[in-house]
Amino acid sequence: MASLDQTLRIFADLLAAEPPVPAGPVDEAVWAYLAAVPGLSAQIEALDRLRRAAADLDADSPVMPMLRDILDRHRARLDEGRA
Repeated sequence: MASLDQTLRIFADLLAAEPPVPAGPVDEAVWAYLAAVPGLSAQIEALDRLRRAAADLDADSPVMPMLRDILDRHRARLDEGRA
């Protein structure tokens, strides 16, 4: 389980990594963050906060497109759970 600040620090480290990291650690960080949040609606809100905050991180990193994609996939998964 991880807080928003912890997850953002993990993201910042992953964005700065040389060579660029694979998707696994990014995905694991998102899962750890969401695991701390009970309930689907609360997870959606938490993920939206994470997505907004992550947008302020290193946009020039070659990992950023993958990070955005992973966040989008988690959002789609949560939306499917709502349907």
